[in-house]
Amino acid sequence: MLTIAWGLIAIGVASFANLVENLVEAGNILGSIFYGSIWDYFWWRFFCALSAGSAVFMAGLIAQTLVLVLFWTLSISYLWYNLIGCAAVVHNQSALQRTIFARANTAQER
Repeated sequence: MLTIAWGLIAIGVASFANLVENLVEAGNILGSIFYGSIWDYFWWRFFCALSAGSAVFMAGLIAQTLVLVLFWTLSISYLWYNLIGCAAVVHNQSALQRTIFARANTAQER
Protein backbone atom coordinates (compact mmCIF):
# COMPACT_ATOMS: atom_id res chain seq x y z
CA MET A 1 0.00 0.00 0.00
CA LEU A 2 2.84 2.41 0.83
CA THR A 3 4.53 1.64 -2.48
CA ILE A 4 1.33 2.49 -4.30
CA ALA A 5 0.92 5.69 -2.25
CA TRP A 6 4.50 6.82 -2.98
CA GLY A 7 4.02 5.95 -6.64
CA LEU A 8 0.93 8.15 -6.82
CA ILE A 9 2.76 10.98 -5.05
CA ALA A 10 5.68 10.65 -7.48
CA ILE A 11 3.31 10.74 -10.46
CA GLY A 12 1.59 13.84 -9.01
CA VAL A 13 4.90 15.65 -8.45
CA ALA A 14 6.12 14.71 -11.93
CA SER A 15 2.87 15.96 -13.46
CA PHE A 16 3.21 19.23 -11.54
CA ALA A 17 6.90 19.61 -12.45
CA ASN A 18 5.95 19.40 -16.10
CA LEU A 19 3.97 22.65 -15.69
CA VAL A 20 6.90 24.80 -14.51
CA GLU A 21 10.14 25.79 -16.20
CA ASN A 22 12.59 23.65 -14.21
CA LEU A 23 12.79 21.17 -11.35
CA VAL A 24 14.27 23.68 -8.90
CA GLU A 25 11.30 25.98 -9.33
CA ALA A 26 8.90 23.06 -8.88
CA GLY A 27 10.65 22.14 -5.62
CA ASN A 28 10.49 25.73 -4.40
CA ILE A 29 6.80 26.04 -5.21
CA LEU A 30 5.89 22.77 -3.50
CA GLY A 31 8.12 23.63 -0.55
CA SER A 32 6.63 27.09 -0.15
CA ILE A 33 3.18 25.59 0.20
CA PHE A 34 4.24 23.58 3.26
CA TYR A 35 7.30 25.31 4.75
CA GLY A 36 5.51 28.26 6.37
CA SER A 37 3.33 26.18 8.67
CA ILE A 38 6.03 23.63 9.46
CA TRP A 39 8.68 26.26 10.14
CA ASP A 40 6.35 27.98 12.56
CA TYR A 41 5.90 24.81 14.65
CA PHE A 42 9.61 24.91 15.44
CA TRP A 43 9.73 28.68 15.87
CA TRP A 44 6.80 28.67 18.25
CA ARG A 45 8.25 25.85 20.36
CA PHE A 46 11.62 27.59 20.75
CA PHE A 47 10.30 31.03 21.61
CA CYS A 48 6.89 30.38 23.21
CA ALA A 49 7.29 27.21 25.25
CA LEU A 50 4.17 27.87 27.33
CA SER A 51 1.83 27.19 24.42
CA ALA A 52 -0.37 24.12 24.40
CA GLY A 53 0.76 21.68 21.72
CA SER A 54 -2.82 21.02 20.67
CA ALA A 55 -3.44 24.69 19.96
CA VAL A 56 -0.32 24.95 17.82
CA PHE A 57 -1.15 21.76 15.92
CA MET A 58 -4.74 22.85 15.27
CA ALA A 59 -3.51 26.28 14.17
CA GLY A 60 -1.10 24.57 11.79
CA LEU A 61 -3.89 22.55 10.22
CA ILE A 62 -6.00 25.67 9.77
CA ALA A 63 -3.05 27.61 8.34
CA GLN A 64 -2.17 24.80 5.93
CA THR A 65 -5.76 24.68 4.71
CA LEU A 66 -5.67 28.44 4.19
CA VAL A 67 -2.41 28.25 2.22
CA LEU A 68 -3.76 25.47 0.00
CA VAL A 69 -6.97 27.41 -0.69
CA LEU A 70 -4.98 30.54 -1.53
CA PHE A 71 -2.63 28.54 -3.77
CA TRP A 72 -5.55 27.16 -5.76
CA THR A 73 -7.49 30.44 -5.98
CA LEU A 74 -4.96 33.32 -6.09
CA SER A 75 -2.21 34.18 -8.51
CA ILE A 76 0.50 35.51 -6.19
CA SER A 77 4.19 34.68 -5.98
CA TYR A 78 4.75 31.32 -4.32
CA LEU A 79 7.25 32.83 -1.88
CA TRP A 80 4.40 34.65 -0.10
CA TYR A 81 2.94 31.33 1.05
CA ASN A 82 5.82 30.93 3.53
CA LEU A 83 4.90 34.19 5.25
CA ILE A 84 1.15 33.58 5.03
CA GLY A 85 1.46 30.11 6.56
CA CYS A 86 3.71 31.30 9.37
CA ALA A 87 1.58 34.33 10.19
CA ALA A 88 -1.60 32.27 10.10
CA VAL A 89 -0.19 29.77 12.61
CA VAL A 90 0.86 32.58 14.97
CA HIS A 91 -2.50 34.31 14.74
CA ASN A 92 -4.62 31.16 14.95
CA GLN A 93 -2.55 29.68 17.77
CA SER A 94 -2.98 32.81 19.87
CA ALA A 95 -6.72 32.85 19.26
CA LEU A 96 -7.12 29.13 19.95
CA GLN A 97 -4.94 29.32 23.07
CA ARG A 98 -7.21 32.02 24.54
CA THR A 99 -10.50 30.36 23.60
CA ILE A 100 -10.82 26.66 22.87
CA PHE A 101 -7.62 25.47 24.57
CA ALA A 102 -7.79 27.84 27.54
CA ARG A 103 -8.81 25.05 29.94
CA ALA A 104 -5.99 22.80 28.77
CA ASN A 105 -3.49 25.59 29.42
CA THR A 106 -4.76 26.23 32.96
CA ALA A 107 -4.70 22.50 33.70
CA GLN A 108 -1.04 22.35 32.64
CA GLU A 109 -0.15 25.22 34.98
CA ARG A 110 -1.56 23.39 38.00
